[in-house]
Amino acid sequence: MVYKKELKGMAQLLPRIFIGAFLLLISGMELTQAQIFYSRPLKVKFLSAKLDTSTNSIKIKYDLKGPKNRYYNLQLLYSNNKGNSFKGPLRSLSGDFGDSVQVGKSKVVSWSFLKDNPYFNGKNIMFRIEAEEIPKIAKGGPKNALWSLLLPGLGDLKVRNGYHYEWITATTFALLGAGTLFYIKANNELNDYNNRVPNTLSDHQQLFNKARTSSRLAYGFFIAGGAVWIADIVGVYLRGLKNKRMFAPKKEEDKKKTAFLMPLIVPNVNQYTGSSQISLIWRF
Repeated sequence: MVYKKELKGMAQLLPRIFIGAFLLLISGMELTQAQIFYSRPLKVKFLSAKLDTSTNSIKIKYDLKGPKNRYYNLQLLYSNNKGNSFKGPLRSLSGDFGDSVQVGKSKVVSWSFLKDNPYFNGKNIMFRIEAEEIPKIAKGGPKNALWSLLLPGLGDLKVRNGYHYEWITATTFALLGAGTLFYIKANNELNDYNNRVPNTLSDHQQLFNKARTSSRLAYGFFIAGGAVWIADIVGVYLRGLKNKRMFAPKKEEDKKKTAFLMPLIVPNVNQYTGSSQISLIWRF
């Protein structure tokens, strides 16, 4: 009966815990969008530049280091005045350039210099490679809530524009894990309370208080972990609905206009006979 009362008391706190977990989840989303979580900085390392006289091109090799699973826009510029100014971005390129480049080593971009500049002589030449991350645009729909049902935080990768949502998974399972530990601790303390012969009544009551405190903490962590999990599922579903409305192709309904012949009765006067007459005119 005592533990049933404890459970009832925790159930009454469920709305407050759920609201607190939801606010924690929303604040975490804002931190993720602000890119406060650590990610490797983007770096371009120039390796070499070689002239290929057979194709009138210059092959430039470089390393692109940064966060994986992202796309970058890479541009090539050159200078022939010792880097005081650069010309570009160059157009006659082939290889690893443009708006779909990913990180990797020994990437190669070739420049057909005569196509961009027929008078190019290669004197005092310097190159500069510019790389910029292309912002992620998530278009996932509400069905991705099933991924968060399977693993908290997984569906957010499909519907949100950030990259780091592993903290949702870690937070959820940390709360559930803490609840499990306190639940085991409460059972052990309850067994100790039931089986131990106390020296005094206060010692016996102290054992019960420990078991009750551990039980409260266990249910509190369980409810908090479940609240974070449920809040994530609901949040992914709502964001998916927003994406669906935003990115779904608009269906253009073919409005067929039907022309009707409408009779129009117009009274007038005959200018030759002076008699009145009625004209029937058909209009669309």
